[in-house]
Amino acid sequence: MTVILSLRKAPDIPLEADTITPTQFAGKGVKEIGEIPVQCGNEVLKLKDFFDVSGKSAPTADETEILVKGDLRKVKMIGKGMNGGQITIEGDAGMYLGAEMIAGRINVKGSVGHWAAAEMEGGNIQIEGDAGDYLCSGYRGTPEGMRGGRVYVAGNVGREMASHMRKGLIAVKGNVGPQSAIRMMGGTIIVVGDMAERVGVQATKGMIFCLGKLESLFPTYKFSGSSEREFINYYLRYLKDRRPDFLSENISPSEKWVKYMGDFAEANPGEEIYVRTAKNQHLI
Repeated sequence: MTVILSLRKAPDIPLEADTITPTQFAGKGVKEIGEIPVQCGNEVLKLKDFFDVSGKSAPTADETEILVKGDLRKVKMIGKGMNGGQITIEGDAGMYLGAEMIAGRINVKGSVGHWAAAEMEGGNIQIEGDAGDYLCSGYRGTPEGMRGGRVYVAGNVGREMASHMRKGLIAVKGNVGPQSAIRMMGGTIIVVGDMAERVGVQATKGMIFCLGKLESLFPTYKFSGSSEREFINYYLRYLKDRRPDFLSENISPSEKWVKYMGDFAEANPGEEIYVRTAKNQHLI
């Protein structure tokens, strides 16, 4: 069952709408959903003050889908802490989309702002446009970022993606900005496009696969050989099975990959970075 939220007009002040989740909507009628509070500046207002509400919710969160329409760039925290069900966004969304998400699915047909999927624990997020800075990262001062789940971005991603990442999967079709995977402690990142400088600073565990050009690497990463790597093909098959549109190029199973290990500035360096030999002669 689906609840439809149609934004009447983009708010002048960013709207904090962390109450837009299937858990909050489940078992409620249209009028009750319209009364759900949202924060706008220093005022606590109601969903009906900004959205036309229609459709019907299901008895449980897992059976409830929310469809959100309109220019949502100033609507923050949609799906924050979400624990089941599905949210579909027709257009762009604001900051903190799916932050601290535990379970469920979010599909965004446009782009998202900064801090999307911050400290995500589980679930699945599909972003068909670009993502801003700090995708899947930990908040300032916290020791852990993404701890589970899967995030797919069909466009580009800004700076400091996946800082403090511990578990989960991130797949990006486009390019990734500088300082990604800072202090990464686990999980898997697949980037089909290029990656900017300062990748994996102080990282100790996890795997990064860059199918495009990796701009540079810190000298604290050590070259660990160039060869065919069958297990990489497993990850590429996994990605192609779930998002075939991400891999427009057929990569040969006999393709050679360069492996780097680090960060050897740390006590227990175990980060693995794999790049295609053909695209990264400047690193060899």
